[in-house]
Amino acid sequence: MHFPQHILLKYASTYELFSNSLAPDGCYYDQNIGAWIVSETGELFIRTPNRPGPKTKKEDIETGEDQKGE
Repeated sequence: MHFPQHILLKYASTYELFSNSLAPDGCYYDQNIGAWIVSETGELFIRTPNRPGPKTKKEDIETGEDQKGE
């Protein structure tokens, strides 16, 4: 017997598994303080000059409840 595909599976958006690193170059994440640390200097990444600025919400991968049919 053949069952039709569930409507959620039929219309759900899917994405490839994200395999890139989100770590800033030359940094590691310190879980004790909850911040990225520059490996060479030991300073907080957020306090380094010329660091990339914050990204917008539009650059996020839309998942789950983020999808409002837009």
